[in-house]
Amino acid sequence: MRLSDTMLGAILLMLGLAMGVYAYGFPAIPGQRYGAATFPLLISGGFVVCAIVLLVSGFRASPTPLVMRTEWTRKPGALTAVLITILCVIAYIVLARPVGFIPTSTAILLILFRLLGVSWWKSIAFAIGATLLTDYIFRTLLLVPLPFGVMPRMPW
Repeated sequence: MRLSDTMLGAILLMLGLAMGVYAYGFPAIPGQRYGAATFPLLISGGFVVCAIVLLVSGFRASPTPLVMRTEWTRKPGALTAVLITILCVIAYIVLARPVGFIPTSTAILLILFRLLGVSWWKSIAFAIGATLLTDYIFRTLLLVPLPFGVMPRMPW
């Protein structure tokens, strides 16, 4: 699937405006010249500028469909794989806190590895190994708290 410059510009413009409106309401930091909204507003401004460039180039170019199906979308199961990936992201958002990072991430990685055609044993080994490695890196080295959920605390 491919989006035209006009369509991309329109989406980027809406995203930039929405982010700017949302960030504008961030509170100021007492004693600071720059508040919490500074960087989101700068980024949203960059989005709007890029959107305008894309919209102008899209209108100047020869007329093309706003959305085109590319060759990979015609392969059997390609759109199903995209849908499953999106559902896995939604499942992580919903389940990570009550169930925990380790079981949720392991299950999602197992599903995605199987979706890519990796054998069962390799999928299980890679899903568990990648999840434990990610948990160790985030929890111990980066000091980012990941949700425990139903899992007991790991030794690291």
